[in-house]
Amino acid sequence: MSASGYGVGDSTSGPSLQERHLKVIVFSDVVDSSAQIFADELIAIQRIKEDLVMIRALLERHGGCLVKSLGDGILATFDGPTQALEFVEDVVIRISRRGHNSLQHRFGVHTGEIYVDGDDIIGQGVHLASRLQTTAPVNGVAFVQSTYDLIDPRFQHRAVLVGPVTLKGVPGPITCYAIEEEALLGTQPGSDLEEIGLEDFLADTPYRLVRPLGDSSRSNTNLVRQVSGDRKAVLKLIPCDATNREAIKVEAACMDRLRHPRLPRFVDGFEHQGFFLFLQEYIAGASLQGSLAYLRRKQKLAELLRQVLEVLEAVHTAGIVHGDIHPANLIPSEEGGPVFLVDFGLLKAGAAGGLQPTCRPFYSPPERARFGSLSVAGDLYALGVLALALYTGKSPADLYDQAQGRWRLDDLDPEVIDWLAPLLEESPALRLQSAADALQRLDRPRPLPTADAAEMVRPIPILKPLASPVVPLRKSVLLHSLAETYGPVVELLLESCLSTIPIGEVESLRLRLVGAGLALPDVDQAFRTAMVIPQAPSGQDPGLSAAADSDPRNRPNEPHGLHPGSESLGQGDLLDALRHSIGPIADLIWSEPLRLALSTDPPAARRLLLQSAVPEALADEFLALARSRGAAAASIVPSAPALAERPEPTDTSGEDPKDGAVAPGMAKLREVVLGVVGPIGGTLLDSLEDLPPEQSLEAVISSLRKYGVDPDTLNEVRLRLGQG
Repeated sequence: MSASGYGVGDSTSGPSLQERHLKVIVFSDVVDSSAQIFADELIAIQRIKEDLVMIRALLERHGGCLVKSLGDGILATFDGPTQALEFVEDVVIRISRRGHNSLQHRFGVHTGEIYVDGDDIIGQGVHLASRLQTTAPVNGVAFVQSTYDLIDPRFQHRAVLVGPVTLKGVPGPITCYAIEEEALLGTQPGSDLEEIGLEDFLADTPYRLVRPLGDSSRSNTNLVRQVSGDRKAVLKLIPCDATNREAIKVEAACMDRLRHPRLPRFVDGFEHQGFFLFLQEYIAGASLQGSLAYLRRKQKLAELLRQVLEVLEAVHTAGIVHGDIHPANLIPSEEGGPVFLVDFGLLKAGAAGGLQPTCRPFYSPPERARFGSLSVAGDLYALGVLALALYTGKSPADLYDQAQGRWRLDDLDPEVIDWLAPLLEESPALRLQSAADALQRLDRPRPLPTADAAEMVRPIPILKPLASPVVPLRKSVLLHSLAETYGPVVELLLESCLSTIPIGEVESLRLRLVGAGLALPDVDQAFRTAMVIPQAPSGQDPGLSAAADSDPRNRPNEPHGLHPGSESLGQGDLLDALRHSIGPIADLIWSEPLRLALSTDPPAARRLLLQSAVPEALADEFLALARSRGAAAASIVPSAPALAERPEPTDTSGEDPKDGAVAPGMAKLREVVLGVVGPIGGTLLDSLEDLPPEQSLEAVISSLRKYGVDPDTLNEVRLRLGQG
């Protein structure tokens, strides 16, 4: 990585180091451990062991991955820097509660690219994290500017600018920040409760403690009974103050009004001694954690998905996000009927007051770890992980390909893949956005693999493909456009389609409509009208917004747009601008719909960024930065020919007319780039797939160079492709 990217260069290369990842590296060490061992070896070693056990347990709780122990410290990785700082905060809280008997620690945190070498990780990112640890305050943490830009504001407010620091083995001074012990401790939720005890805390309430159901440093869940009537309930304690009091009350009122036969009923909710006591009906029984009832049983899995999605549809409609979909929170009814969804925690309101729920490894979506975002799409992602784990009988850790950054679905039943793949998209913008869409996808009919079925589809004409670029279609706009000419029959033809028709289904839908007797020019014109970025803002009619957004005359004064007529700016420059605004997460968020929206519909681009959990201020900063660099719509998206008049594709795998060198085919190019560069190369290839092969190599090389890949690696790509 270049200094302008993540704070330090990375020159490690070699054929044995092919797995590269963008990770947050955490390095810890005990302060003056040698002196303490010299003073009393047995006691010091015992305390080090106790601290390491505690640190490893908290590492697992916060979704970190332990790489190795380093005597009296650890080397670990996280997916997001806020997640890493929450881990450090939790460790420091536990250390402070031990008093003078505890050792003191320092932590270094760095966000950058690492190389996986067997069971170890190496690279300049690891080296920098270890050096930052030496500059950290006692029981505190240190990090550089690039990490500071990515962390949650609640940690930014506590960070102190240390200034330019010279670190051994790092060229030139680096701007560093630190968070000291006092800032990490702050006022801890529940500290007063721990002093007086939960039983005394509940003494003047209508409830008495039966037993704890779970705890963490930020919340408490317990089984209690009502004094009058001996009724049992689940009590969740949520720290409450002026910052989140009203939000908690509003969300509790929503839960009170929410009625569904497979949700625990709301029992009570009130404020007491700095906490909000939230009580729900207690659902007895064993959860689905470790259940084998769904192992390779497709229809049973479909029924489970349908049950949970129906509950989530009601929950999300009420404006509530569950935030912790997991097998442990699904409990079958005693009669063997449908499952109950339990363990709500007023998560959005709690987050508003600084109560950040702990990420659950693999079940929490990427935007949760990076931005702390709680969303409907995040609940659907967790449901996809849950279904995948129950269907395969494997741990999520064994189902996720960390080298490729995707879930392993290849060996599953095709219909199961069709259900789960849209839920498991890493980018929240590409994921299904509602439980209703997921239900529709689950219930839509699949073609019958019979000779009769083949005869039925044979009369559909072979059409020239749609003009490039193809984007998702808004169903409501398509229905409105075609129904004016063909009447109610169009509604039947589109009945099985999702509200936003994915890119992969556009061509097959076009064939089906023409095969049903609709005129090709009418279909193509309707597709052009519906080719807009999906997901209109809530409360706005999708059909009206799509029609308005698709007409450039309705957007004369776009405050954050990219206006035509200015200096040309290419796709790579836009991605660089996005990286400049939000950091490495840009490579996950960048997609074809976003690229097209930047040229044709900037307000839709802004909505798409917000759907991807990009903070509003950062989204506006990126759009303003791109506009200031002179991005022109005409330079980003070439004007497309009429849909029905696209010329036949030509073979571009031959010789380059400029120099006669044989251009590598796309398959070979992808194979080499993935092998030498790693997953980031695949991301770049996906963004450049509309280029002919003779231009793709140089475009990839140029993009990798901007991304900070060293010249030796770029030369190796050329040599393997015979272009050296």
